[in-house]
Amino acid sequence: MNKRTQFWATALLVAVTFIWGFTFVVNQTILETLSPPDLQTWRFGMAAIIMIAIRPQALLQLPDEHKVHGALLGTALGGGYLLQLAGLKLTTATASGFITGLFVVLTPLIAGLVLKEPISKAAWVAVSLTTVGLGLIALNGWKLGWGEMLTLACAGLFALHIIGLDLWSKPDYVYGMTTMQILIVFLFSLIASLSTGGPELPNDSKTWYSLAFLAVFATCIGFFAQTWVQSHIAATRTAIILTMEPVFAMIAGVTIGTDTLTVKMLIGAALILVSMYIVELGPRHSAEGRLPHLEP
Repeated sequence: MNKRTQFWATALLVAVTFIWGFTFVVNQTILETLSPPDLQTWRFGMAAIIMIAIRPQALLQLPDEHKVHGALLGTALGGGYLLQLAGLKLTTATASGFITGLFVVLTPLIAGLVLKEPISKAAWVAVSLTTVGLGLIALNGWKLGWGEMLTLACAGLFALHIIGLDLWSKPDYVYGMTTMQILIVFLFSLIASLSTGGPELPNDSKTWYSLAFLAVFATCIGFFAQTWVQSHIAATRTAIILTMEPVFAMIAGVTIGTDTLTVKMLIGAALILVSMYIVELGPRHSAEGRLPHLEP
């Protein structure tokens, strides 16, 4: 992969991460009137309709093996989001964003265990700094409440999603794989919603506008971009870049939300930025390459 493509892939992922960071405050507002499964159902249902309407043949042209991969990725993603939203009702947007960011710690460790790949020294240093940074942001003393615990479980599923994308995403099937994932998350959420009586209709235009933003920008554009990016850069590097999401969540929480900015939060955010810098430079000057894809 040439440096120009690598640069644009990184820049695109940072832009998407910016959008995802601000969704924590948007989600928290919607959760005042809708349950987590209902929010998920409307968001991903709208996104699925948009994706299929634009390219209805994409799913039909997707090889069967990739349909299975997309279904598995969608299941991990759907479960992760439901846990995240359930946790978000019990904690702040800033804490939720940074605990979700623990996937950066789990991704290289799980990838190394599952794929038998060596973990570079740069990745270990970045993981250590990120762990400390996340702890400064998320922990209240040494206690984790139910909201934090649910979000921690969400981080584990997101790590599996990142690793799965690294293994299975292919440039030729980016659109179809993205659509399959979104469709599975919708079905996953709809089943969860039906178990509690079915999805409720949003009762005001502001909620509809927020759901439309989530569906178009955070879902259709965001996951298409991530699937394309991960066909070009490694899972560990992707995870570190995505750690900017909690930094953006913190910015959103203290600017348009109700969170309070502290010195401890700023130190934690700075450590995460340093870890990103280390991982961004590491692969250019070491033997660390991308994690191998599985052939279709």
